Amino acid sequence: MPLGSDPRAAAVIAERCGRLPLALSLIAGHIAHTPGWTLTDHADRLDERHRDRRLDSGVEVALDLSYRHLRPGPQRALRLAALHPGQDFDPYAVAALTDADLTTARAWLDDLRTNHLLQDSAPGRHTLHDLVRDYAAGRAEDQDRPTERRAALTRLFDHCVATAAAAMDALHPVEDTELRARIPAPATPTPDLTDPAAALTWLDTERPTLVAVAAHTATHGWPEHTSLLARTLARYLGGGHHNDALIVNTHAYRATRRSEDIAGQAHALSGIGVAHLRQARADDAAGYFRQALALFRQVGDPAGQSRVLFNLGLLEERSGRYPAAIDYKQQALALDRAAGNRVGEAIDLVGLASLLELAGRITDAAEAYQEALVVSRAAGDRRSEGYALNGLGEIDVHAGRYHEAAGHLEQALSLYRQEGNRSAEAGALESLGVLHVRLGEVDRAVGHYQESLAIFREIGNQDNEAWLLNSLGEAARPDRTHHAAALAIAEAVGNRRQQARAHTGLGHAHHDAGEPAAAREHYEQALVLYTDLGVPEADEVRGFLDALPSQAAI
Repeated sequence: MPLGSDPRAAAVIAERCGRLPLALSLIAGHIAHTPGWTLTDHADRLDERHRDRRLDSGVEVALDLSYRHLRPGPQRALRLAALHPGQDFDPYAVAALTDADLTTARAWLDDLRTNHLLQDSAPGRHTLHDLVRDYAAGRAEDQDRPTERRAALTRLFDHCVATAAAAMDALHPVEDTELRARIPAPATPTPDLTDPAAALTWLDTERPTLVAVAAHTATHGWPEHTSLLARTLARYLGGGHHNDALIVNTHAYRATRRSEDIAGQAHALSGIGVAHLRQARADDAAGYFRQALALFRQVGDPAGQSRVLFNLGLLEERSGRYPAAIDYKQQALALDRAAGNRVGEAIDLVGLASLLELAGRITDAAEAYQEALVVSRAAGDRRSEGYALNGLGEIDVHAGRYHEAAGHLEQALSLYRQEGNRSAEAGALESLGVLHVRLGEVDRAVGHYQESLAIFREIGNQDNEAWLLNSLGEAARPDRTHHAAALAIAEAVGNRRQQARAHTGLGHAHHDAGEPAAAREHYEQALVLYTDLGVPEADEVRGFLDALPSQAAI
């Protein structure tokens, strides 16, 4: 038979048949009885049917014959696996769907693989070809009562939420139970995730599936599962998976609105706000935070109020409104202390210390970091411990205590990596870069900066992308390229501190190039911004301006 215009026609036909031997033989018979057709014509016909989600008669016959060849157990496993909303799954998911033990589930999967009805997507993970999934889903509708199908999916969703909770317990053994509800163990088998590294690997592997489950449960009648999943994953997704956090929390908000769950709406709105905050959409974040705060107050949830007030403080901080930011964070701290929430208190102290450091109150910042370190260790909160160590390391760098700084920063980086906190990891790498600049090890500093910048770009954090571009510009002085890029981003997201820093760097670059007029223009813009922010850098920039030749001389 002639090939036709598509050189890949044969490969397309094989793909559309799911590479099932019996299906390919039946399609070959159809091809043999269609004179005048090319292989490209047959490939196009199968493509059309695939787009219309219709099985070719030959493929359907092949699948039906393969299916009927199976024993009842693997047949049911195939039907229920086709209902899974994710693209792939592991034996634990099949055990949950079928309410079977793990050994039996694995044996059924082996049968399906032997009969070419299942494909391995990765070690220990399996997927169904679209043709097989469509066929098996049709069989499920015909053979399994709606109540049975719903019960199977409920077991799966219970498994997903409970296993995610177990993973989060391993990574964050102490966390505010009001923010992350306690989830009972499911009745079906679950993997051993007591080791934090195994827990993080599971979360990273299952993240696409968990997002798909959140979407499915929100739109098909399991709103509580959506809300629990969003709250359970909040800290993990907030560590750098901001698009997924936005998707999951948006689904959670819609689901909880339909179910009139006020507390669930508040948590979802807060999560949406955090995702916008991390992606430098300040106005959107502020609107969601204010809605969440009103709902948390309505239901009398002090822990929820504290988190939202803290995040409103972050918004004020990034805009350089430090007195307002301090007020928000002090309100959050007061709420957590009144409630005896030691984990929340540690987080608040770290945030307040960081803000005091930005405002130039270094002694107060060091005291707050030290208090945060004591509280976080007493509470067993490794995340806040990492932030406190990183903050103390930064203060050590600026004070010239380089040995102590290295110890603090390396400890912080190790903690961040253990819990998979990509954003904090990038921040620690930047701090290490500053340390190596001070030590005169510019190449090592640039390496840390570049690694940090890559992470911030990967997770879509433009505020910190501008920060790292400025750091690279300062390490490679004179450097206009990095500072100009930082300025463009900082102006786009409204980050005035990084705008001022970029203008200062550009001023240095023009000064070093013998262009005093251009240097003055940038220094003056930096001075206006720093003066408005009320930070010590304003005096430093005044010194740069004073050192320039007079405008008359220029």
